[in-house]
Amino acid sequence: MAINQNLKSSTQLKSRVNTSSPDLVIESTRSNADEINSSLDLAEAWGVIRWVLVAWAIGIWLLLVVLPGMDKIINATTAMLHLPTIFIGLGLIGAILAAYNMRSDKHLLWFLAVLLLLAGWM
Repeated sequence: MAINQNLKSSTQLKSRVNTSSPDLVIESTRSNADEINSSLDLAEAWGVIRWVLVAWAIGIWLLLVVLPGMDKIINATTAMLHLPTIFIGLGLIGAILAAYNMRSDKHLLWFLAVLLLLAGWM
C-alpha cells in the first residue's frame, strides 16, 4: 500500500517537475536510493554477524568438545585419547580468532565449518 503511494507521488512529482526543471527529478530519485542504501548497510551487519559466529564457535568448542572430553578423562590412557581432540579444537579456535582479527572472512568460515565437524564427531 505504501509502495503504491510512493510510486504515485513520484510520478506526480515527475509530471509536475518535467515542465519546469528535470534536474529535480534526478535528485529526488538519488535521495531515495541513498536512503535505501543507508538503511541496508551490509558491511555493518556482517561485522556483527562475524562477532556472533566467533562467540558461537567458542561456545560450541566449550560445550561439545572440552566439557565432554574432560568428563571422559579418568586416567592417562583416556587422557591420551581425548586430549588430542581438545588441542585440535583449541588450535581451530586460535585460527578462528586470528582470521577474525585479520578480517579474513573466507578462512573464518572454513575454520568454523571444520570446528563444527570436529564438534559433531565428538
